[in-house]
Order: sequence, then C-alpha cells, then structure tokens
Amino acid sequence: MSTCPNVVLFQKNDESIANAAHSTPIPISKLPDSLTPYLVLLDEPSDLPVCRECQAAILPKSLLDHLRKHHQLPVELRRDVRSLVAILPPLNFSDMPTRPNDSAPIEVLRVVVAFQCKQCSFIRRDLTDVRKHINKEHKMSAAGSYEEIQAQSWFGGSKAVYWRVCAKEPCRRLIMEISPCVWGLLGRGWGHMQPRNWPREEEQDAELPSRTI
Repeated sequence: MSTCPNVVLFQKNDESIANAAHSTPIPISKLPDSLTPYLVLLDEPSDLPVCRECQAAILPKSLLDHLRKHHQLPVELRRDVRSLVAILPPLNFSDMPTRPNDSAPIEVLRVVVAFQCKQCSFIRRDLTDVRKHINKEHKMSAAGSYEEIQAQSWFGGSKAVYWRVCAKEPCRRLIMEISPCVWGLLGRGWGHMQPRNWPREEEQDAELPSRTI
C-alpha cells in the first residue's frame, strides 16, 4: 500500500492544482452573511453545505434541523436557512462521489485517523471493523495487514465513506480536539476506541501467522 508522498502538495502541476481547487470553498452570494458563521458552500460537489463547527457536510434537506438542534440557531435566522435550502440542489447521500485516495485534504472537512486494509481500499475509523474485514474477506490474520492513515469523509456517523488523504504533514497519528458539537463523532463509523490487549494479540499473530484472529 503506497504511503503519502511528502511532496504532493508542493508540486505545481495540473493534478495538484485540480486538487487544490476542490479543497477551497468559493465565495458564493447564495450564502447569506447571517449564515456564514455556521456554513460554507463548496464548489465541488456544487453548493454542498458544510457545517463549520462539525467540519462535515450536511444535506440541504437536513440543514435547518441540524443547525436548530445542534447549534441553537436563533429563531430569526431560520427564514434565511429556508431560503437558502430552496435554491440549493436537492442532494442525497447517493449523489456524493468518493474522492480518489491520496487526494489533497478539503480544507473545511475534518481530517481523521483511520485504518486501511493493505489488500484493498477498505477504510474505517473503527479498527475492529478493519480486522474483521481482513479475516472475512481476505481469509488472513489482521496482524500487519492494515495501516494507520489520515482520511476524510463528506459525512459523519453511519453515512461516512472514507478516502485516504495526503495532509501537509507526513501521515501519522493526529491528536484530535473534540469539537463542541458531537454530531457525527459518536455515531457508527466515527468510533476510535481500541482494546488495550490488541498490541499483545498482534505479537502473538506474528509468532503464529497461520492463526486467524
């Protein structure tokens, strides 16, 4: 499995320019000034709302509920949200393409620590899911068969579909600060707890490579 080359973001070629274009929100008059503390609209996918505090995309149809329930949107701004939703494309989860692995990170989306199967492109934040995937799909021990990476997803929770990103720093474990908004962080797909005995199990796997864990 290839690792993130440190020079990717500093090469001024067509590929890096295209990635950078996808990584930067564009100023759009559709977004009222009153909502700029809450939202960013991306240019690709077109007019996709991203919650600034959650650092995750929100479907337009869920925008008002999200801001009202999780960010105490003032009553006087709800009309602005409804007007914005009325002119945004009616996006659904199925409309969202997964970006290529080793893409430049999108500035307004959270970069997270995740784990990728070395045999395929399977990526999850929950290491248990990756280990089970390796055992079941590749019929092999999980020890040494996955790697820790940095990843992004449009959405959080059970709707998260991850791709590997090359951040400005070499791929390593991030120390994440917990956002005041817990939406998307505690649902399925955002888990990050690891049992303390896993390193010991992996050492045993190295001694007994034929044993499936």
